[in-house]
Amino acid sequence: MRYPREDQEPWYKHFWLWFVVTPPFVGILIGGLLVTAATYDPDGLVVDDYYQEGRGINYSLERAEFARSLGLSAAVLIEGERVWLYLNSDVTVPNEGLQLTFVHPTRNHLDRKLTLAYDAGRGMHYADVNPLPAALWHLHLEPENGAWRLRGRLGELHAHEVVLQPST
Repeated sequence: MRYPREDQEPWYKHFWLWFVVTPPFVGILIGGLLVTAATYDPDGLVVDDYYQEGRGINYSLERAEFARSLGLSAAVLIEGERVWLYLNSDVTVPNEGLQLTFVHPTRNHLDRKLTLAYDAGRGMHYADVNPLPAALWHLHLEPENGAWRLRGRLGELHAHEVVLQPST
């Protein structure tokens, strides 16, 4: 004797089928999206030669100590696409040949290096810069000969003033 089968529903209407099959399909979909996102915009190395950078740390500390001995500090003011810099020092520092670098912490292709001009009327240095993407920017100020260096951080996109000091 045959018993009649009670479920005559099509296969795609069964709950347990979808309960078992859905997680693997979702996992494959999310995995594909993650692989695509990881390979679409790979992270660039900020520093290519870590060994050379590690050896140069003593030189960097000497430059900060020299800036400290000169009593150097600076205030950076960002007004739209213009950057103003007021340099404080205990001794006379040449007004020409200063370079301000905006360093992105993870994307080296976004770094900007500006050569500052001097406005004698305002007693400040200035340069024009394109708008910066939102990020935590590190600012480095140094003369062309690299004798000293001041550092600071621009933490917010809408922050307009940064103080640069010798690093510790």
